[in-house]
Amino acid sequence: MIKVKLQEVLDREERSLNWVATKTNIAYTTLYKFNSNKTTSVSYNVLDQLCKLFKCNIEDIVEYKEE
Repeated sequence: MIKVKLQEVLDREERSLNWVATKTNIAYTTLYKFNSNKTTSVSYNVLDQLCKLFKCNIEDIVEYKEE
């Protein structure tokens, strides 16, 4: 199972999805669905932009957990 940890990053950085959407030009709905685990896929581009924006590793954004 993939666990999305974007909200943890947002909380730590005191930022919102609207702020991320503005800074990255990623659609708010894409970010919302990703953050809410309501999507079945995410592009490398989205992950790349999030990692660049927050100066973090992909492991800070998503995590694999065995069910």
